Amino acid sequence: MDTPKAAAAAVEAAAVPAVAVEAAAAGLVGQRCDQALAALLPHLGLRGRRRCLERGGALCNGCPVSAAHRLVSGDVLTLVSPVAALSAAQALAVAGARLLSRQGDYAFFFKPAGLHTAALAGDAGPSLEGLLPALTAELPAPEVGAARPDPSAVSPFCRLLQRLDRETSGLVCAALRPEAVQAFRRAEARGLCDKRYVALLQGRLAAPTTAREALDTADRRRSRVLPGSVDLEHTTEFFPLCYWPPDRVFALTAAFFVPGVGGRTAPPVAGGLTLAACRIRRGARHQIRAHAAALGHPLWGDRLYGGLGEGIFWLHHGGLGLPGAACTLPPPWPLPPRAAAAAAGWCDAKKDFFHPPATAEVF
Repeated sequence: MDTPKAAAAAVEAAAVPAVAVEAAAAGLVGQRCDQALAALLPHLGLRGRRRCLERGGALCNGCPVSAAHRLVSGDVLTLVSPVAALSAAQALAVAGARLLSRQGDYAFFFKPAGLHTAALAGDAGPSLEGLLPALTAELPAPEVGAARPDPSAVSPFCRLLQRLDRETSGLVCAALRPEAVQAFRRAEARGLCDKRYVALLQGRLAAPTTAREALDTADRRRSRVLPGSVDLEHTTEFFPLCYWPPDRVFALTAAFFVPGVGGRTAPPVAGGLTLAACRIRRGARHQIRAHAAALGHPLWGDRLYGGLGEGIFWLHHGGLGLPGAACTLPPPWPLPPRAAAAAAGWCDAKKDFFHPPATAEVF
């Protein structure tokens, strides 16, 4: 009997991605829906397919169905959104995600802004998690000079260790062995993970500062800073790198929002903009965004936390250092040369220390 992988191969061979599949024709009779859905969503893992079914992202005979439902002859699985039918190769091309490096038991990936880190329930579109099978096929052989193994057998275990917000770009680390998961968590607990970000903040951040307030993350949509509290495990350090006053900020905002491109306009800027270096050791949901807002400097465009704009903000995870591994990726932003150099210098995770300037460079 054909498997979901065989059916998926037929889908990818077609000129137009399929959005529906008939059980008998695809050899899926007797398969559970969450297994059979791989014929239409080959880039999603089992968990992502289950979430898709739970939220109505895929239907059986036009109706919602449980993941455990077994298909019979005549059953038709249909995707609610045709975008979900992208093949792994197509999804990678659309998303722009890529493998950056493998270092021992860890792999580092680039997640562009606009791509979810994890496969979300009810959203069968591309996510970094869903693209891992295609991305890990590019992993090099474990040892220099060793023969490259069968791609289907490369790193069968790959678990993401970080989760960036959809609009946040940058590095995401993954463990290639279960033991590496525990090693990463131990390093986090001991404060040995150096996670470096750059952000565009509204207003002028006058001097380096550290936010130590605890966060209430019970609300899945928005984290709340608890005034007067202290949480030393989830601190956020802010260092001003560059500052653009209101009368000079237009050149920067025009570079980020090219008129007529993408249907978006630059958010208004009150008080100028600060390019800030940010560092956390152990992250919580929206930690940098919430702490920045509590300081009176929300991320530019981060409407959820009081920023001006439509919700498109600028935050990039550019450096990660942990015991035995480090990765650097400067932000892909249209910054002026001196500002870009300052951001790249901060993101260099191989540097053991960083001396922030006494005041930010004014452009």
